Order: sequence, then C-alpha cells, then structure tokens
Amino acid sequence: MTLFKNFMQISAYLFLSFTLNIIHWVPSLLVETVVNVSIIVLYILSVFFVYKMIRTIYENQVKKSLYKVSMYAAILLSYIGMFAIIMIGTGYNKSTYIETYKFKDKVFYVYQNSDLSYEVSLKDDILPIRSVPIASFKDDEIRLKKEKDYIYAVLKKIHKKIYNMKINKKEKNE
Repeated sequence: MTLFKNFMQISAYLFLSFTLNIIHWVPSLLVETVVNVSIIVLYILSVFFVYKMIRTIYENQVKKSLYKVSMYAAILLSYIGMFAIIMIGTGYNKSTYIETYKFKDKVFYVYQNSDLSYEVSLKDDILPIRSVPIASFKDDEIRLKKEKDYIYAVLKKIHKKIYNMKINKKEKNE
C-alpha cells in the first residue's frame, strides 16, 4: 500500500510541475523565477519518493536481489524522465514576450508564438499572475490602441476590434 501511495505522490508532483509549465504566466522575472524553482523542487520531491519506494522494495525482499531493485529504479526514473522530456517539448512551444499595454485597469500583453504569429493576452483578474489569450494574428507585429471603449489591434492593413472595455469581454474573432 505504501508503494502505491508513493507512486501516486510521484505522479501528483509530476503532473503539478507539468501544469505549472504549461500555464501562461505574466511576463515578470519574479513570477518566472518562483515558477521555475517550484518545478525544480517538485522534481526533487519526485526523485526523493522514488528513492523511498526503491528502498521499501529492497527492504521487503526476502532474498536481496540488486537486479530487481535496479530494474524498478530504472523504470521509475524513466517515468520521471518521460515527464521531463514532455516538459521540454512544451517549453519550446511557449511564446516570447514582446510588449505590455495598460488601458484603465486592464493590462494587455503581446507575445510572439513559436510559429511567428502574434498573440494578445489579458492579465487574469482571478489569478493575477496568469494571462489569458484573447486574440491571435498571423500577420506582422501588432500594436494595441484604445478608441472609445474598445481595444483595437493595429497592423499594417488591419484595424481589428479585440476587446470591449465597457463590458469587459473579448470580441468574437471571425
């Protein structure tokens, strides 16, 4: 039972670190540092529970077999390695911060995605260290502009309404 409990703890820490990796955080050095340190700590905790699990397996064996324990260790460390490889893959798909815009009490961020498209995100009201994507453009670099109660994305040939400040809602993309 303790082996299953340890395996579930390992899985929970790995899923939590993966979740922290894929969330769009606001472009802040402090937030990025805290998130990265948290991910490292979660991986260290996962390796510690692998150690506890291997030690329990070894102590419960009647005939102490190093080959079986080595096999279990390799399987569990491969499990952790699989999560690390997936996190590296999702890390390459992250966006690059371009610019911040502030209109009244709303903060907007412009990011460049890995496919060279541009994305506009809004700072989340519920969790202020997270940003929520509201529009994406495949054209040249965009700028944001406020006219009356609307936020517009301005490109070379496009002047598109993306956010309604009056009702605090993003506009439909067509």
